[in-house]
Amino acid sequence: MEVAVRSLKPRSAMLEFSGTTSSQVNAIRRVLVADVPKLAIEDVEFHLGPIRDEATGKDYDSSTSMFDEGVALRLGLLPIPTDLGQFRKRSECTCNGAGCPSCQAMYSIDRKGPCTVYARDVVPLGDPTLAIIEPEIPIVRLGAKQALLAYATAVVGTAREHAKWQVALAVGLSSPVEIQISKKLGCSDACLKRAAESLPDGVVSFSDGKITILDETKGSLVAGIEEACPHGSIKLLWAADRFFFRFETDGSLSAREALRYALKDLKRRFEDLREAVQAIA
Repeated sequence: MEVAVRSLKPRSAMLEFSGTTSSQVNAIRRVLVADVPKLAIEDVEFHLGPIRDEATGKDYDSSTSMFDEGVALRLGLLPIPTDLGQFRKRSECTCNGAGCPSCQAMYSIDRKGPCTVYARDVVPLGDPTLAIIEPEIPIVRLGAKQALLAYATAVVGTAREHAKWQVALAVGLSSPVEIQISKKLGCSDACLKRAAESLPDGVVSFSDGKITILDETKGSLVAGIEEACPHGSIKLLWAADRFFFRFETDGSLSAREALRYALKDLKRRFEDLREAVQAIA
């Protein structure tokens, strides 16, 4: 197997795999989606009852236009920057799940209406580097006499437990493809040109009866061109041992960190499997 980095940005990456199979690349995809850990808000404690603003003397009702469960769900989906060298799962922590700075992070929310509560209002207690990555995410709108006072606890988990712990997004792979043209009865250059023009702009070009893919990394976008020719003159030949692998992250981990963890975890699993097989033999 050979791997080439086509693109590596803080929150996205594209790799090219060659000399391998789709099942091997798909194993990396599955680990990226389900098993890379991150911090996410798990528990939310809402203050109930009246709230007085000491500065203005106004009284507010601790309620919102949504059920508390709905607000908690939205809080859980906020992306939190995660240092996997600092945080670990509660089940793996020396505090035995009691909760400590090594396995959880605390946040507070204190807003009074009328206003919209945003992710920037979810304030980390202690470490400012744990501030929500996307501060402009709206959470809930408060009316004139409504208030939201809550404390939230973020813990480490994986998407295998809940989607709020999913680090990698839009994870997919595609193969390079070659367009083979064999004109059938009734097919003409005009027909082939119409087929080429049925695809999004910038995907293929048509000249002298040939359809050329302009960017081999976008081969998946030509999948419908065979049906665009009613005479069946177009055939797609997909590479069996080359793949373009793309993914993004929600920002809780960089693309490099997420990929490094996924590969290390996959390697550990294969080593465990090998040891188990050797023990049987």
